[in-house]
Amino acid sequence: MPSLKKAACDLATVVLATPIGHVTITGCEVGVHKICLTAAKTLPQQSTKIVEVHEEPSHWSASLKECSDWLKKYFENANTIKGLPLPPLHITEFKSDSFSSQVWTKLASDVPAGQTVTYGELAAMLDNPKGARAVGGAMRNNPTPLVVPCHRVLGSGGKLGGFMSDKGIVLKEWLLKHEGASY
Repeated sequence: MPSLKKAACDLATVVLATPIGHVTITGCEVGVHKICLTAAKTLPQQSTKIVEVHEEPSHWSASLKECSDWLKKYFENANTIKGLPLPPLHITEFKSDSFSSQVWTKLASDVPAGQTVTYGELAAMLDNPKGARAVGGAMRNNPTPLVVPCHRVLGSGGKLGGFMSDKGIVLKEWLLKHEGASY
């Protein structure tokens, strides 16, 4: 999953105009460092196919291009990403063996589009059945939402829980509906 080398990176940024608002991707040659969501004030009733790339520079790294293409496919039809490899990640602020990294890897690899999992279930998947709060901490610190799909993690009993510091519940609902998830 994420490469965690501490080498200095030559970062570039890509901004996508998506149905949910602007999505900013920052990364280097090795992989994506961060994905920032700026939720739109109103979200479309249905999925829309069009995703525009603002200022597609020729100096984009392969990892940024790969992530941009992956996100375009996701917004066109979330089912098309099932089975596709994830864009390469290069999350430098966390150790590869940290609990957060383990949570993100497990979530990204084992909870596909259209499915959800609770904090407790995700903790149990990591052989840490009492680690639901720690999973919540990992979700809060997730630097690459959508690729590491923290919106698919629900509270106990299927409650939506938080997303983007509780400012993004509408966004979380939209993403889950876009994926065809029942919760």
